[in-house]
Amino acid sequence: MNPFKRTLLQLTVTAALFPSFSLMAATPAPADATLPEVQVSGAKDDDSGAIFKTPTKTNTIVATPVTKVRKADIDKTNAVTTADAIKYESGIFARQRYIGDPNAPVGMRGSSPYEAGRVMVFMDGMPIWNPLQSSYNGSPRFGLIGPGEIKSVDVLGGPFNAEYSGNSMGGVINYNTVTPTKREIYTEATYMLQPSNISGINTNLQGFKTFGSYADKFDKFTTYFSYNHLENEGQPMTPTEQTTLSKATAAQLLNSTTGAQLQLNPKGNGTGGAAGAPMIQVGSDGVTHTIDDLYKWKGGYEITPDLKTNLVLAYENLEVSKVGQSLVTNAAGQTVWGSQLAGYSANGMGLTNQTAFGKSDQQRETFTVGWGLNGKVSGNWYNNTNVSYFDVLNDTTVSSNYNPNDPAYKAGGTGLAGSRTSVAGTGWYTVTTKFNNDEFLGRKDLSFATGYDYQHARLLQTTNTLSNSASNTISSSAPIASLSGGTTDSHALFGQLSWRFLKDWDATPGVRLEHWGMSDGLYQTAANMTGSLSPKDRDINNWAPKFSLGYQPGNWKFRYSVAKAYRYPVADELFGNSASTQASGGSFANSTLKPEDGTHHNLLGEYDFENGYVRLNLFHENIQNAIYSQYIYIPGASTLSSVMSSIGEVQTNGLDISTQFDRVLKSNFDVKVNSTMLDATIVANPLNPALVGNQMPLLPHYRANMLTTYHYGKDLDMSVGTRYQSAMNSQPDNKDLQLTYYGAFTQSVFVDLKTTYHFNDKKGHVSAGIDNVNGYQAYFNHPFPQRTYFMQVGYKF
Repeated sequence: MNPFKRTLLQLTVTAALFPSFSLMAATPAPADATLPEVQVSGAKDDDSGAIFKTPTKTNTIVATPVTKVRKADIDKTNAVTTADAIKYESGIFARQRYIGDPNAPVGMRGSSPYEAGRVMVFMDGMPIWNPLQSSYNGSPRFGLIGPGEIKSVDVLGGPFNAEYSGNSMGGVINYNTVTPTKREIYTEATYMLQPSNISGINTNLQGFKTFGSYADKFDKFTTYFSYNHLENEGQPMTPTEQTTLSKATAAQLLNSTTGAQLQLNPKGNGTGGAAGAPMIQVGSDGVTHTIDDLYKWKGGYEITPDLKTNLVLAYENLEVSKVGQSLVTNAAGQTVWGSQLAGYSANGMGLTNQTAFGKSDQQRETFTVGWGLNGKVSGNWYNNTNVSYFDVLNDTTVSSNYNPNDPAYKAGGTGLAGSRTSVAGTGWYTVTTKFNNDEFLGRKDLSFATGYDYQHARLLQTTNTLSNSASNTISSSAPIASLSGGTTDSHALFGQLSWRFLKDWDATPGVRLEHWGMSDGLYQTAANMTGSLSPKDRDINNWAPKFSLGYQPGNWKFRYSVAKAYRYPVADELFGNSASTQASGGSFANSTLKPEDGTHHNLLGEYDFENGYVRLNLFHENIQNAIYSQYIYIPGASTLSSVMSSIGEVQTNGLDISTQFDRVLKSNFDVKVNSTMLDATIVANPLNPALVGNQMPLLPHYRANMLTTYHYGKDLDMSVGTRYQSAMNSQPDNKDLQLTYYGAFTQSVFVDLKTTYHFNDKKGHVSAGIDNVNGYQAYFNHPFPQRTYFMQVGYKF
């Protein structure tokens, strides 16, 4: 092992003056008031998250700004999935294309959802963020948490705590789930309806979710079993488009068609045309049918009144299916399928055959085991240990080239061809142990935390060519289209000391020592089965210092935090190549990627009231070697290829303002308002200097949320919310256009409504709601849902 690299962190701190907050017509919190603490990894257990009567304040003991989302906050919104629980939080965006979308990556602060490797997500301290993938498919495993078991959510902004790796550049999200205190049975059912009119489909898309749980406590033992079932239909995600247009031949003109839609290409790069160039949509991948079942058991044992251990077992089965559709019909009113298009014209343009409109079926089964130990181990020492294992038992997608109604498919032979993508030997396991002491060395002015992290992640993905997709028969001539994968391992030691050196003042230095390695890399294609393209093993060592200075006079809180953070490439960025050859373009990983090297600053100012707070965060980030997919020409290629590469340096300046009040002016109204303003600029890029000065893709200049709730008596709550996000570029060249077509990243304005009636002393509830009541059609590459209706009933026995 190479010795740890020693680097000198040189910081230039720019002073910033906070404007004084306007006096609110509410009572300030008493200066000596005990504020509710949040539960962070390594802290004492806190079961009060579900019954807070006032919004939780930022915890100034830790170096990172922390906000707790209460169960009461989540219940004010139409939260059908686990990702929905955070959709009104400041600076957070989960790209959930439809309810039940398994690909819902999360972005926070200066990190976009397609940089999901910068956001760490936990379930009771156990990692469920994805250390294998980081782009559109880098979603946390939200399906491992049933929405009905969420007690609260802790949100930490930035990488300022030494206990978290550089994967927290954007932030950390920890879902706290319920712990049984008595025998309790809970059941819940939800119905969803989305009247959809997009991509040639005009229909009612429906879904439902059921959740049931049994909790009990026997002396020192607790048990909790839950079952979550989600079944839903999502709007078509990906259109089939012809981007190269030419005038129809005489023969094609004789066979004119209707239904094809003339559009403009929003982005150009990688799609075979220039931004703004005309293209024709001839179909789509069809309605997506998703079925997701989660079976989960948690058991706990109280070793001592202050020390508890727990075990979690979870099995998830996900099925996603869809059948493509053609929009094109001939003069006789018959559907024209992919193998027939070349004989027809649309709008005077000649059509070309498409190996599209096929059917696709995915099944994914995963098994998760987690063990934890949390509490006092000796004197003032507390321990929080988590060991977890996530195994992909099966993840297979079988796709046909043609629709089952296509004459080529019906004729058999090559018309039945397709592909199968499977993931095996894939998953991760982690070991984390952390010790903390709030009276270190017997001094009440010192707190100390230290710990060790280990993570092992393995990805192996195979794409087979199928001669018969109906029978799942692998082609004998070229059985393997591609085989790629590899392993990453990381070890880390951290230490963090908090010194309350004066009244109202504290200083918190910390450091994280890291060793990262990649190994067993593999990349083979049908043309190259020798494994000669397999990347070499390598190791990297780094140390990441942190520092935070806090001042809390009375109801005010001020904190400056600075941190160095390294985000190492995940397996898919290093090894995840497509089946395409270099000559024909494609999507390629990059085993030579350097770790992202970030320097992060945050300045917090907050004023607390008895019933709420006003908070402001200024943050500045400089990230070198920012990992992002760029379209470039590689040697031997005739078309552009999408290659994982490093953007030299990205500088981000951000301003986050948030406020939350319960019972404003002693009324029956609760109000939550937050907004985030960002400017992320590429300041260096040796690979393509022309990009310098451009905006980093997928980061909007402005996000804002507002949620207002009116309590009518004790049992009726009515909420109105608005979620806004400005348009953004999807390509580093910033030449893409914000058009209302697939591939664009448009502005979004969603207005949501919800009414909930509680009965039988709040043991039961009935609710109805509408998301996107204004029917705004937005795109984040794929189309977002249109107006969606909800009805829910739940009861606690």
